[in-house]
Amino acid sequence: MRLALALLMIATTASAQDRAGRDTPGEWKITHHKPFGLWDSMCDERQTGDVTEERCYLRYVDVFSPRPNFAAMFAFITPDNRVEFGIEKGTTFSESGFRLEKDGAAIWAFGKDRCLSGGTCSFTGDAATALKAQMRAADRFVFDFVDRHGQARVLEWDMTRFSDALAVTDEQAQARGL
Repeated sequence: MRLALALLMIATTASAQDRAGRDTPGEWKITHHKPFGLWDSMCDERQTGDVTEERCYLRYVDVFSPRPNFAAMFAFITPDNRVEFGIEKGTTFSESGFRLEKDGAAIWAFGKDRCLSGGTCSFTGDAATALKAQMRAADRFVFDFVDRHGQARVLEWDMTRFSDALAVTDEQAQARGL
């Protein structure tokens, strides 16, 4: 499971890189970690010469299919107002298959878009601000899709601890001047 989480971290812009720019756990050292269910508030740092590089992020990692048909979906939220979803290439979402719900009713849905066909799906600026507000209001995030192996899936992420997790991540980032 730890290997799978490490591989998921590599697949995003929030992942660590070594000095040569290769995606690896590299020299980053965890300085803060607090779980909120499957949401993780994280900060880490590395030394570059005389400069300490720091970053904080909130992440959710859902490994929904183990080996040999490994597949996962994940989210990263960073203090620079970016919300990113890592989606396996070859994933096909149903209509309204990427939605937030409150008490069983959809309160936000992302229609079919090129970023939902696999890879990284990013929201920045006003779009990220609006999405985070909806994520705070929701009690679950629902993903209805066919994975790259042809398996129909419905993932449901618990959003009830999201607001607390985001608040802690933002506090940690502010304490570090990020």
